[in-house]
Amino acid sequence: MSENTPPQIKDLLLEKEVQPLFKATLSGGMANIFGALLIYTLLSSTDHKVEALWISGTIILFSLVRIVVANDYQTRNAFQLREYLYTHLLLTLTIGLTWAVYIYILHKPEDAAIRNIAYLMNFGMIAGSITTLSTYRPAYLSYSLPQLAAIFVVFVMIGTPTSYLVAFAVLLSTTFMISASFNINRIHKNEVQLTYNNELLITNLNSEIGHRESVQRELEASKRDLEVKVKERTKDLVETNTSLERVIEKKEMAEQSLQYLAYHDELTGLPNRNLLVDRVGQAIKSSSRDKQQLAILFLDLDRFKNINDSLGHSVGDRLLQEVSSRLFKTLREQDTISRNGGDEFVIVLERLKDTNEAVNVAKKIINCLTETFDIQSHKIHIGASIGISIYPTDGDSPLVLLRNADTAMYRAKQAGGNQLQFYDQSMSSQLRDRLELESELHNALENDEFYLVYQPQVNCINNKTTGFESLLRWNNNKYGQIGPDRFVPLLEETGLIYAVGEWVVSEVARFIRDHQIHDVTFSINLSALQCNNLAFVDYVEKVINKAAINPAQIEFEITETLLIKDFEKTNLFLTKMHSIGCTIALDDFGTGYTSMTYLARLPIDIIKIDKSLIRDIDKHENLKSIVKAIVTMSTSLGMKNIFEGIETNEELSVIKKMSGYIIQGYLISKPIAEEEVDDWLSLDVEEKLAYKKA
Repeated sequence: MSENTPPQIKDLLLEKEVQPLFKATLSGGMANIFGALLIYTLLSSTDHKVEALWISGTIILFSLVRIVVANDYQTRNAFQLREYLYTHLLLTLTIGLTWAVYIYILHKPEDAAIRNIAYLMNFGMIAGSITTLSTYRPAYLSYSLPQLAAIFVVFVMIGTPTSYLVAFAVLLSTTFMISASFNINRIHKNEVQLTYNNELLITNLNSEIGHRESVQRELEASKRDLEVKVKERTKDLVETNTSLERVIEKKEMAEQSLQYLAYHDELTGLPNRNLLVDRVGQAIKSSSRDKQQLAILFLDLDRFKNINDSLGHSVGDRLLQEVSSRLFKTLREQDTISRNGGDEFVIVLERLKDTNEAVNVAKKIINCLTETFDIQSHKIHIGASIGISIYPTDGDSPLVLLRNADTAMYRAKQAGGNQLQFYDQSMSSQLRDRLELESELHNALENDEFYLVYQPQVNCINNKTTGFESLLRWNNNKYGQIGPDRFVPLLEETGLIYAVGEWVVSEVARFIRDHQIHDVTFSINLSALQCNNLAFVDYVEKVINKAAINPAQIEFEITETLLIKDFEKTNLFLTKMHSIGCTIALDDFGTGYTSMTYLARLPIDIIKIDKSLIRDIDKHENLKSIVKAIVTMSTSLGMKNIFEGIETNEELSVIKKMSGYIIQGYLISKPIAEEEVDDWLSLDVEEKLAYKKA
């Protein structure tokens, strides 16, 4: 359409262009209403029930309003076309944005199946809207772009390799669908324009026929011109038809591709979780009918993350493909193999005579995967941890069987990997207890359930207290006292260690300030996660300055394993911490494999000799030799020693002979409460011993 086209002609062409848009509004609206009801049904039993109600209600409301607007245009046509069109466009944009909000909250539900169904449905509606909304380009963009952008952002936020791959696939799909929409729109507009031109041409022909007698010769010339034009138009129609056929062919190929991606893993070509759940459901029906057992083998590759991180994702992807190939060669033709995501695979074994068959298959899988993989000149060794659930004893639905097999796999992984483990009810109980404890842990800081106790460190020569080790304790409102061995690993796994670690530093600094304690250090244990966070050093410095205390009174304890994992990063962290005046202690020394080179290069002030080397040292000459060597080595490096776990006078006597003087252990005192520290510092040795006995 040229710029010189009269406004009335433009309006006429626009009306013909958007007629399919209004006609398809009812089917598109019902699809959105059905989708909103479906997702609300899925989320009605989750923590997002209220949010789902509001969002589904919004989508349904605006879909109904849009249907009413489209129907009014087609029946009454009481307003201008552009008023209807802009109203329709605004409602379409609102629905698209509301779906985008839905997509964003769907990354929160714990049930991945809900999220996958919802995202698959969204993709289906977006793909389906190409044919219903593309006749007016802004309508399709306003509906699809907010949803596609939300899906892309959600998978980027998840932050796993698989989610990044999915985000990239979403980006490619977005490009393809928008391109297809634009092509359909262009073809539709050309068709409208061509139809109009043909109608105009027919009018001209009728006019020419009316004047045939008077303008015969002009008519002949016009006929010749008309023939030329008809040939050109015919050629255009043929080309348009050919182009339309290509678009339809591409659309069919895209639909087939989307269908395949919806049920298959793109990397390995194996069935994905969606198809797996369907296959397990069919297998359950068959096994129930034939009164046979079936087994679910949940397989997780051992050491895959280390390989992926050290050799790169291309090697990791190739390894997953090789694993898939080996599984195909190992299993029977009727067995189902699925990639569940990441380095997890699921095998469905049907028509089992007894559980020994599942054991034999699992052992064959472990054996075939322990053989060396040769990938891009790398010799790679992995293993596999396999959890097994059996139908019908371990569940009668796909999700329950898969969940129980996953739980058994987790137990096999905890047991050291490269082995199989059958599911039993106690695993679910332990997992449930762990999840309940984790749930309580999330509110512990807010509910003021954490507190600190302090174990004295005493100079056994002059009997003066030189410091205290600050120890974290948890008194839960529901379960009571919970041991550090249970909740500290959960703090690290959930990432709460960062917030709780900052709380410990603040509490110790406050305690030193409020009690006006001088010339005594307070040590704080650090986890490996905290030592990877340089911002923690800035936080410590800020707390010390705010409390106006001597930074040398704050001592941080690290373990030997931290040095081995990432020496360079640990060195940078400790150097920064040391630069603000805090002292560094190496805890549990003698239980790991610390290199002397590490000790010489790190800013370590104190070595805490582990209690396993102190216990019964008076009875074992080997222990005496080891501890004496540690004392000699640390002294030569200018480091102090603290002897942990001293419980008897005989152990103390041996330590004194080795020139050891700072001791910590039950012989002196167990950890004491905050309100007891002032009393402890005011006592002499005899009183302290009496205090201990009391």
